[in-house]
Amino acid sequence: MPANITPSKPQPKPRPLTADERERLARHEDTPDSSKSEAELLDELRLRTRTDAWNRYRIAQTIRTLLPEGAEVRRGLVTDVTDASPYKREYVGRIRDGLAANYRD
Repeated sequence: MPANITPSKPQPKPRPLTADERERLARHEDTPDSSKSEAELLDELRLRTRTDAWNRYRIAQTIRTLLPEGAEVRRGLVTDVTDASPYKREYVGRIRDGLAANYRD
């Protein structure tokens, strides 16, 4: 089966949570779900989704910093990066090569 070597479609760069949003999320985490209103649960879900998007962006940027495309890196660094990330080796390589997790500023 041929490998997909087409770069992923660039997606907008997510923005991190503001201090107010981080505070709201912390309040949501301190409150049991059973005592939250529907609006509070939806707010928490939106904030968690934005946090996850920001974390995926930062992971991709960190991988690209550690493994610049086309540059020589020390032996074992790709393995170390893979072990430290939530991704498999192939996906780390796709991020490094600009084929996955593409963001536009």
